[in-house]
Order: sequence, then structure tokens, then C-alpha cells
Amino acid sequence: MKTLLSLIFATVIAFNGFAQSEPPADTTVHSIAETLPYPLFRSCMPANRADWSADSMRRCGEIQLLNLLASNIRYPQAARDSNIQGTVVLNFVVEPSTGSITNINLLRNIGGGCGEEALRVLKALDEAGLRWVPGTIAGKPVRVRHTLPVKFKLTESLPYFVSEEGDTIYTVLDTEPSYTAGYDSLLNHLLNKLRYPAAWRDSCKTGIIEMELLVRKNADVNVENVLDFSNLGLDFQWEAMRLANRMDGQWTPALFEGKSVTATIPLRVMFKSDARVCASVNERFDQAMLLADEGANLLAQEKTDEAIAKWTEALRLQPDNCELLYYRGTAYVNQNKRNEACADYNRIKSILGVTWFEGIRRVVCGL
Repeated sequence: MKTLLSLIFATVIAFNGFAQSEPPADTTVHSIAETLPYPLFRSCMPANRADWSADSMRRCGEIQLLNLLASNIRYPQAARDSNIQGTVVLNFVVEPSTGSITNINLLRNIGGGCGEEALRVLKALDEAGLRWVPGTIAGKPVRVRHTLPVKFKLTESLPYFVSEEGDTIYTVLDTEPSYTAGYDSLLNHLLNKLRYPAAWRDSCKTGIIEMELLVRKNADVNVENVLDFSNLGLDFQWEAMRLANRMDGQWTPALFEGKSVTATIPLRVMFKSDARVCASVNERFDQAMLLADEGANLLAQEKTDEAIAKWTEALRLQPDNCELLYYRGTAYVNQNKRNEACADYNRIKSILGVTWFEGIRRVVCGL
């Protein structure tokens, strides 16, 4: 499951589709044009920037593209090991009929896998839906070959970040936070101490709530984020948070360079009513969770179609389980099946009203 989450959280953020125009009569590729192509982003569009000039919108798009490239490029390890830095230069043709790019070439490479990585990210952005305003000659859109420099610079990244609340939260760790009494004791605590809200006992609501537990260096804990995958509601969320917040002093803090530090760890709790009328509902939920785990294992073996089949079977049992919808939708994204992915992603939004991956959803599906 964690592999799937990391795949999607490494993808792009915030742009929308391109308004198509009629293709020109010829297919000549121009190296010089009166107006050059530039990437189209929602925040740079005329509808949102009525007082901006064309040059302002161009600069906005170019800056956002460079930021997008920088945030998605994975610095090749071979380049790191050899201390390789510099500028890779790509070029490509912007198609006036679709706003997509074709004929992508690597003009300048600095080695160490940097050129290949720049190509990978640029192609991924195009496949994810990034579109360009085409270049023009005499006011008409034409095919223009465009050059794009991509900088690779080694920087010393910090092992922590400072949250809005002022906490220094470490992301690079020697050891993660751990439940002092051991993993089995943690599972036992979560199973036996979690209260199913009494007012909902006969509702047969089932589902999982995942929290981000902040374990401070003094072993105090706080809940940072809550994901209610089955839309159980505030009463269930409160019970999950109550359980987590009463675990002060029961955790061994994370270590970095031999010192205790503040870090986060995911904590999941499962709600199932013990009312007799809920037995069949609980059984369907258990079956769905088993199928979900089978799907995750298949995905780890790169058997994506088989994984999707398992999640589809699980969703027949739990149609409103947003975690399952997310897993399947993300697998569809990685297969470039945008329509299927958007059906799952937009279903999550309709159920929850908000999504924990809204930037990604907008990239894939638009508004």
C-alpha cells in the first residue's frame, strides 16, 4: 500500500487542459516565430489574470514549469556520486492542434543519467496533460521547435522541516518512532481500547481511519491529520483521535544521529460494530480488506491488471471505500487510463467533499 501512495505523491501538480485549435495546412517545423510557445497553467490563464499582458502570462507559465520540473526530478545517484552538476538542454515541437509536444530530443547532456531523467519528467508531464500555447506566425498557430534548459544542482537537503505550528519534524531518521511495549501490544491496544460510538452501534458502519501521529522527542503525542476513508463521520474521527491522544509516554521517540527527535508515523484504526445485526456487513468488510491486501501484493509484483481486478472485486463489497478507489485510480493513472482514473478520483470527491490528493486529481481530471 505504501508503494502505491509514494507513486502518486511523486507526480505533478496544478495545470489544466489546452483549448484546441484547427491544425494548419502545412506541417513545417519553424525554429523562429513571432510569438514563441509557452506552457499553459490555470493560475496563468487570461480568465484568472485579466490585467496581465501576454508576456506576463508567458513568464508565469515558464516559472511554474521550471518549478514543476525541479520538484519532480529525482537527482540520479550516479550523478550525485560523481558530483555532476550543470544544465541539460532539451528541445521539442509544440503541436498547434493539441498543445502537446512531439519529437523530444536531448541536445545537451551532462552525464550521470541527468539527461535521461530530464527527458523522463518532461514526457511524464506531457502524458499527464500539460499543454502549451503554440507559437504563431502572422497571427496563425504553427509548429515551433522549442528549447528548454533544465538545471541540475546538488544541494544539501535538511533532515527536517518546520511545521506551521513551529514543530521541527524530522523526515530523515536513524530509527522511526516505536510503541515501547512492542508491535503486538500496539495492535492489542488499538483493538481493545477503541470505542465504537454507541449512538451508531446499529448503523453497522465499517471503515478505517488513518491518522498521522506526531511523536515528540519527549514521547508526548498529537494527531496531525485524519483520513476518514469511508466517511464514517465526526463521532468516529473523534474516537480515533481520543485513543491516539491518550498514548502519551507510550512511544519511544525517533532517533537522528543518536538524539531523540520529533517525527510522525501513520496510525490506522478499524471500526466494526459488535451488534448482531452487523455480522454480514462486517464479513463483507473483512473480505474487501483481504482482497485489498492481495491487490497490493500483486502491484508489488508489477501485476497491475491483476491488482486492479482485486480492488474492483473489493469495491463490489465496499463501493464507497475511498481508500480502495484511490488505489485503483492511481493504478489507472500509471497505465495512462485517465477516464478510468478520473471516475475513481471524482467518486472520492463526491463522497468526501474534499480529497487528500486534490492537486493530483486536478492534474489528471481538471476541475
